[in-house]
Amino acid sequence: MRSRWLGTAMAALVAGLLMAPDGSAQRDLVYEARQVSNLKIDGVFNEWFDADVIVFDQLKDVGAELPDADDFTGTAMIGWNENDPGRVYFAVDITDDELQDIHPPGDAWWEDDSMEFMFDVENSMVRGGLQQFTLGANGKDMSAEATMDNTEWILVNDGDRYIYEVAIHIAQTAVGADFHAEDGLLVGHAIHANECEGGSRTHQIGWTPGGAWDALAYGDLVFSEEALGVDPRAKLATTWAAMKRP
Repeated sequence: MRSRWLGTAMAALVAGLLMAPDGSAQRDLVYEARQVSNLKIDGVFNEWFDADVIVFDQLKDVGAELPDADDFTGTAMIGWNENDPGRVYFAVDITDDELQDIHPPGDAWWEDDSMEFMFDVENSMVRGGLQQFTLGANGKDMSAEATMDNTEWILVNDGDRYIYEVAIHIAQTAVGADFHAEDGLLVGHAIHANECEGGSRTHQIGWTPGGAWDALAYGDLVFSEEALGVDPRAKLATTWAAMKRP
């Protein structure tokens, strides 16, 4: 009986240390998602002109060490808009020297090159409260909770470069039905890539270290009322003009 009580007390203490006075989870890494104006899901990042960039430099579930830069690199930006509060926006830039696409959606998709977008929208800090949306690097496969109804996306590809632009409608899911982004809202978030070669997954690489399904290893995604700028010279549009959709 005493050991059970001590376990319960310790769990409560850990939970207390992870919670701010207002009940919001507090994790080691924080990303401020600013507002994106007139988002167009086209793989052209001119709406993301001055967004902060996440670098994928942490191992998740698979990998003994990070791959060489000429094998894999990745970055991401995250945004939202107060007129579209049920969705979260992403711009992801992946360089991968070899595309692996050997499984259909829903069947060992993690063994194919793909992106995973994960949320703890209620800051539950438990696996049962997590959501996972997965998009394949072939530009077609949607797995886990991602469906045509809740995920709008495009992937443009040029050689070993894979560009995702994504809007995930969390409010159209059972777990996230009450999700409503607003200034100051904080949710748990993890974003990472599955890097696969030779028929299996060799690395899972993301923003935060630790397991993909470990809510304590997520970062904090905070929504801000501040708006991103738009590149007035459209340099990014020119940069991406030659890229093609798979």
